[in-house]
Amino acid sequence: MSPELVEFPARAYSGMVETEFNVTMNNRLFGGLISTIHLMILSVGLMAVGRIFSQINRGEWHLPSFSKSLKRFGLSLVVFTLLIPVVQALMSLALTYNNPVGQRMITLDVDASTAPIAFVLLLVGALLTLMASVMMRAGEIAEDYEKIV
Repeated sequence: MSPELVEFPARAYSGMVETEFNVTMNNRLFGGLISTIHLMILSVGLMAVGRIFSQINRGEWHLPSFSKSLKRFGLSLVVFTLLIPVVQALMSLALTYNNPVGQRMITLDVDASTAPIAFVLLLVGALLTLMASVMMRAGEIAEDYEKIV
């Protein structure tokens, strides 16, 4: 919660490299809340990965719960990636809302160095979600065949 320690991650999250802002307690709390919500989406996905690996270890990769965990991980990657510009805009607002009128900012930054990473995360998340849907449907078909025989 130190202003000196909070400045680097705040600038990284907001995309405001050269902009002056006051780091009051309210700014830090609002910025912390924004970054925590964004990272919680990713942590939900990482918990789903933990369930996926434990199910693979037990040999239960064909169960519907495996497909649900895989879908949850894929969706968390998609949502995390799509929220990056929203989080950046909210963080810039959180950091500059105490500034005088005319010095408050909202930033939307498209960075060529991070765009490929975001695209890959979005693509992987969409592919995992689709794969989970296909696996879920395959499990339903297998259950139908078992009932017929």
